[in-house]
Parts: sequence; C-alpha cells; structure tokens
Amino acid sequence: MIFRQKGRQKEKEQENLLSNFSTSSRFAEAYRTLRTNLYFSSIEKEIKSVVITSSVESEGKTTTATNLAYTIAQTDRKVLLIDCDLRRPHLTTLFNATKGMGVTTLISGVLGVHITQGNLKEFSVGDLVQLLKLQKRTGSLDLDGTENQVTIYFKAGKMVDIFWRNRPDSKKLANTLIKNKLLTEKEAYLALGHQKKSIKRLGTILFTMGFVSKKDIVKALSVHTIEAIMGIASMVQGSFAFSPSTMAEVNQGISNEGEFEELYAEFLDSGNDFKYINQSINEAIKPTETPNLFFLAAGPSPPNPSELLGSRRMEFLIECLKKKFDFIILDTSPVIPATDALLLTPNTDGALLVIKAGHADRKIIKNAITQFEAANLPIIGTILNQVNMKKEGYYKYYGKYYTAYYGKKD
Repeated sequence: MIFRQKGRQKEKEQENLLSNFSTSSRFAEAYRTLRTNLYFSSIEKEIKSVVITSSVESEGKTTTATNLAYTIAQTDRKVLLIDCDLRRPHLTTLFNATKGMGVTTLISGVLGVHITQGNLKEFSVGDLVQLLKLQKRTGSLDLDGTENQVTIYFKAGKMVDIFWRNRPDSKKLANTLIKNKLLTEKEAYLALGHQKKSIKRLGTILFTMGFVSKKDIVKALSVHTIEAIMGIASMVQGSFAFSPSTMAEVNQGISNEGEFEELYAEFLDSGNDFKYINQSINEAIKPTETPNLFFLAAGPSPPNPSELLGSRRMEFLIECLKKKFDFIILDTSPVIPATDALLLTPNTDGALLVIKAGHADRKIIKNAITQFEAANLPIIGTILNQVNMKKEGYYKYYGKYYTAYYGKKD
C-alpha cells in the first residue's frame, strides 16, 4: 500500500501501516495474532464481515482496520475495506479517494435512481424489481420484450401481482378453467362481460360471481404466475415503463395477493441478474497496490449519515458485497458521538472495539459496550491499541506500537 499524501500528520499516520514494516516484525506478528484470534473467535460460524469502531475519536480504529485488512489479504482471501465513517471519512483520505463513487453514491444515486422508462439493455428485470422494492414504490411495471409483454404490480415495493398481457388465448384463465371443467362457456361469457365494465381482474370476478371456488382460482393463477415469470426470464431485450399508482388503485386491480415474490425468487436467480447494480458497484470498488485488497470510499458527505447507513439499501449493498468478497471490514464512526456502528453491526458478523491504551476513560468504554449490549449486538472482541510494552514491563522491547486482541468473555 503506497499513499501519496501531504502534511506531517498524514505522514505520521502512514508510519503505522503494516506496509512499512517487515513481515518478521513484532508489529506484523501482532496483527497476525489478531487475524488468527478473529478466525477462531466463533465456533458456530466463520467470521467473514466485521465492523471496526471505537468509543471516542483518535483511538486508531482506521489504522487498525487498514492493517487488519492488509493482514487478511495476505492469506489469499479477497478482502474489501469500506469507509463507512460518513461524518469524517478518514480512510477515504488515507487512500486518496475523495473524488469519485463511494458508499453514499451507491445508496443514494445507484440504488435510489428513479425508474420511469428505459431499455432492458441497461437495466435487467432483476435490477428493476430490486430497485422498486428498495424504494418501496407503488404502481405497475410494464415489460415489453421481443416476444412477451408482462406487467408486474407493486404495492409499497412488494410484488403483488403479475399479468402476462399477450398470453396466448389457449392459456388464458377462462379457457384454462373451461378445459379443466371448472367453468362453463356460458359462465365465462358472463364473467368476461362484467370484466369489460370493471378494472378488476377476471379471477376476482369469477370468485365474486360464485362461478369458481377461490381454491381453484388460486391454483390456476399460480400456474399463470409461473408461466409469466418464465416469460420474464427470457427478457434480455426490449423496453420498460413504470406507472405510479395509489394503494387503492393497485388493490382494485390485482387478482389476489399471492406469494409472488417467493415464486419469483424460486424461478429466477435475480441475485446474478443485477446488470446495472453490479456494474455500478464494480465501478465504485477500487483495487489497492496490495494483492487481494480492495477499497470502497465513503463518497460525498451526506446530511443524514445515520439514515443512509441504517437503510434497507445499505443492508442490500452489504449483501451484494458479501457475494463478491471473502472478507469485509467496515470502518465506522466512534460509538459515543454517533450510532452508525450500532446500525451497521446487524448486517455483519459482529463488531471489534478499538481501545487506545491510556486514552479513553473506563466509564466511556463501558458506556460504548453497554450500547451494544442494550441493542443485543455482538462484540466479537476488543483491540487494545498502542500499548507501550517496554514501559509496562512485559518485554524488553516490542517496538513503538503493539496491538493485542482480547476475545469477549462471558
């Protein structure tokens, strides 16, 4: 890791980075010990993501996060270091990444892009469904492919209905029910006549008129839904348009609130179908000069850091990043002045609390730990930072800085 920064303070901070130390130094060994203890800190599951924070400022959490990421990357693991301190993005400054995309850009700009209309070459169906879900929008999404035309209805971001608009006549609901001897042609004629005067779907009308039981309609519609989803799966070219609606309009138009999202997730691997989202994330992540170590900057400072970090969009972003990397480290704001670390920890395997020897008051440290305990959030361990081992009489000489790891005790 090489950082070209100006100023004596920044140069001093660089002195504490492992890239400046020999791999045989006791300083490097201390971080290897931290890495090993972190791996063995949980018997039930492998630790793959951590939040690194401190009780107050200037305890060395950013340096610790960087050095830990560096050490883990040396084990051939693909590691991502994220600057989630949106108030004072010190890590972003350290990596000279103050310009360009970052966490806030991805949350507000990419995942917050307002969908109206466009081309399926830029946005996949998976992108569109996920963005509408994250933004909790209500309305209808029209998908017009080369072969199929499908409309998906959303209510507060939840998929509540799917309508295959150019479904072949032989596969339409009335003909399917007639074929299965659940509906007569005369009943179908009457129901279709009522449908022309109503905005309600045919399934609702058939049930309301007492022609077909709800159980039989739900069964038939489930097959129709699966067929519509399979039609969506084939859409890689075409156009889309989203039309906002009120809750009342959606409630009147849908046939029934089945488990559409579950069926969609079962038949479509949307996690690998985020063309626009994945491309944007890949553009924001930057490689470092250390093999296997990548960095995601904080991005432009927002007026509402806690709201962004505690959002469903941030949770989704972390989910996407976990699929791309073997280990993720989030550098966050100190606990006492901000709640950011508490908001992010539920999305990871736990938090590491950095404590600078002789710096923070014990009551303040206890207060920070109490906040995690009150929220029932896991603290994987604490890191006692910058202990002068020579002064404390532990060893003859352990260098200027030493970092020790202590697992949480019951």
